Amino acid sequence: MADDLGYGDLGSYGHPTYQTPNLDRIAVNGLKLTDYHSNGPVCTPTRAALLTGKYQQLVGMEGVIYVRGETRQTGLDTAEVTLAELLKSEGYQTGMVGKWHLGYRKEYNPIHQGFDFFRGYVSGNIDYHSHYDNAGIYDWWNGLDSIQEEGYVTDLITRHATDFIEANQQEPFFLYIAHEAPHWPYQGRNDPPDRFPNTEFSGLGSREDRRGAYQEMVEVMDESIGSVLATLDSLNLTENTFVFFCSDNGAVDSLGNNGILRGHKTQLWEGGHRVPAIAYWSGTIVPGESGSTVLSMDVLPTLLSLADLDVPNDFHTTGTDLSSVLLKQQSLPERTTFWRYRDQRVARQGDWKLLVRKDSTYLFNLASDIHEQNNLAEQQNQMTTALLDTLRGWEAAIDQVPQKTE
Repeated sequence: MADDLGYGDLGSYGHPTYQTPNLDRIAVNGLKLTDYHSNGPVCTPTRAALLTGKYQQLVGMEGVIYVRGETRQTGLDTAEVTLAELLKSEGYQTGMVGKWHLGYRKEYNPIHQGFDFFRGYVSGNIDYHSHYDNAGIYDWWNGLDSIQEEGYVTDLITRHATDFIEANQQEPFFLYIAHEAPHWPYQGRNDPPDRFPNTEFSGLGSREDRRGAYQEMVEVMDESIGSVLATLDSLNLTENTFVFFCSDNGAVDSLGNNGILRGHKTQLWEGGHRVPAIAYWSGTIVPGESGSTVLSMDVLPTLLSLADLDVPNDFHTTGTDLSSVLLKQQSLPERTTFWRYRDQRVARQGDWKLLVRKDSTYLFNLASDIHEQNNLAEQQNQMTTALLDTLRGWEAAIDQVPQKTE
């Protein structure tokens, strides 16, 4: 999972200059998803949905866990069953490297959420070199222990990811690699650290050439993914390993590239949540593209299906098993999907997207208007009314669960 990577930030998704050969290779040799969406337009909710297989509102994670304030004390309830716990119970070794952002306190650490191994950080972002978060608090962990470890975050993620694979090559494993790149601060490998305790620092980093830094961060992340793929090749694991790549939301500002899409991170225009996604399984997934509408929460039931594991009878998922899309080139049955963040709400049914922002209501047909420029809310009044009613019903159900984030 990339962090804040836009829909157009990879060569295989149309970027004219970025060099992303490893992701482009698996996009050509795997299944490129053109209608994949993060469950939320920001970090925390998408990660909660990915790991629980549910709408993030159902686990109290609709918004962001901030580095300061009351939400710093909250996290994903350990009573929730995660993908890691489900796979661990079936004999998988479970590992995570990189960004957690589902709880700062030790009680919410990945180790308590089904992961046997965790090396990374628990906040929303850290200095790529000094590893201090944007509150000036040191944030680099080995399991439940805070540790000092030198290195550029993307390179550390690479090292620990490949080490985990090598250590567990003889048994089934599940590895969640949550990159920081290309989230700010905008720092390349050779840039100086900016964050230290009791010092003033810019949240975005001190480097003046931020555009150059952003490109470097994307390309180094691609290099990292290439190292993981090379490790699988060297251990003869490639044909027995399903690899899935995605972003947690759209690009945050003009440095990133959301392609032809309107909007950006924090918004429920397409640019905030339609992101790159690639499914790769050499020898099993037929190369191609799929326009099926897919969300982060679909990953959990899909992985269980690909591993030939049943969803436990007492486990409820709002995600959909995508194995028929991945393995049989089929389309998903039509369903209505939903997004909500702050004062924005969306209901999507087929090509129709209803977007409610503050006091404005929009209806778009994404098949003919992916740019979201032609508001059909009044012209298609019957569809608008039907989707509004469906959206209200969904909200009535999820509002039964108290939210712990902002």
